Amino acid sequence: MIRINLLPVRAARKKETQRFQFTVAGLVTVLVVIISLGVYVYVRNESGALSTQVASDKKELEDLAKKIGELSKIEEEKSVVKEKLDTIKKLEDAKVSSIRLFQVLSTAMTEKMWLSSIKDTGATIMLKGYAADEGNIAEYVRRLSLHTQDIGTPSLVVAHRVTEAETKVEVFDFEITIARPVVEKKVDIDKLGRKKPSKKSEG
Repeated sequence: MIRINLLPVRAARKKETQRFQFTVAGLVTVLVVIISLGVYVYVRNESGALSTQVASDKKELEDLAKKIGELSKIEEEKSVVKEKLDTIKKLEDAKVSSIRLFQVLSTAMTEKMWLSSIKDTGATIMLKGYAADEGNIAEYVRRLSLHTQDIGTPSLVVAHRVTEAETKVEVFDFEITIARPVVEKKVDIDKLGRKKPSKKSEG
């Protein structure tokens, strides 16, 4: 009977199996490392891209806020300019009104009269002066009445005879008031043509 010693064969197979297992483990380890590196690089790239996008969005928001601030500043400056223009227009209107007033007062005067004072209180204009006789005063009031739309309605307050201090000549001292035109208030009208009732506080 022949005996075969199988121990060396088994030992060789065992070593071959261990070598294969180590090789597989090494390959798996390398594969895991490669995959980990790939994931790391991908995540890092994505993180960098997101950081860049966030920085870009932040800058865009800052630029937008800056533009909004500039627009707000422009609106404020526009409002200030508009107020100044409105003020200038009011002053110009007042100037034109005053020029027109003095023009009417001077052109309506007769040759035998003169004004000593003009006082404008807003609602009325008070004129004081002297005239040679009552006829000149009446003519002056009549001429002023031709311009009621511009200056208002004139009326003679008083006229009496006085002696002029320097020349010792008798003249008529007069006072005339001019009631400024009343600006009519706009009345709201509904679709049926009726006046809208004014709002009154309840209580």
